[in-house]
Amino acid sequence: MNASAPQRIGLLGGSFDPVHHGHLAMARAALQTGRLDAVWFVPAAASPFKIGSMHASAEDRVAMLRLAIGSEPRFAVSQFDLDRGGVSYTIELIEALRRAYPELAFTFLIGADSLFSLSRWYRAKDLVKLCDFLSFGRRDVTIHPEALGFDAETNRRLAEGFYPQFDLPVSSTEIRAAFQAGKPVDTMVPPAVAAYIEKHGLYRT
Repeated sequence: MNASAPQRIGLLGGSFDPVHHGHLAMARAALQTGRLDAVWFVPAAASPFKIGSMHASAEDRVAMLRLAIGSEPRFAVSQFDLDRGGVSYTIELIEALRRAYPELAFTFLIGADSLFSLSRWYRAKDLVKLCDFLSFGRRDVTIHPEALGFDAETNRRLAEGFYPQFDLPVSSTEIRAAFQAGKPVDTMVPPAVAAYIEKHGLYRT
């Protein structure tokens, strides 16, 4: 990396309720692109899509994230959004991070389904000017730049940031249901996270 270039930080936001292998796989895939120096996992204070529906506390979600990333040197957990509080709009997070860390360059990590709806996010046109995006999906997913909903240059840039090599169908909803039903979750979450959930009695009701 050029010593004069800003460090490139990937941001993986979400409720992480709980964190699972899919989150970790996306972060590793993002590092493998060569576009990033590190990935920060940023748990949301209150996702605009999940207001009032968090199942684990912020403290538990952070603890599970720290267990999940272990000692991976290029992963970190950021409580920046939790400390801000309120509804977690991505544009406001990026604006705040750029003010706090002007020496860093930020890239937001999303799945292909989110890429298709990105133009409908809050202040989407401002957001795509402030940070880059890397998106991940299955090999059979095709990105048509003209359908992404922005100007031609932004559509092209977003399409170039898509990597069709990622397919790990697992969701936090599935995991919570499995815990509630007493089913094994070892293929869905790291062992340390499963042990934490069991110890603290999370997702039982």
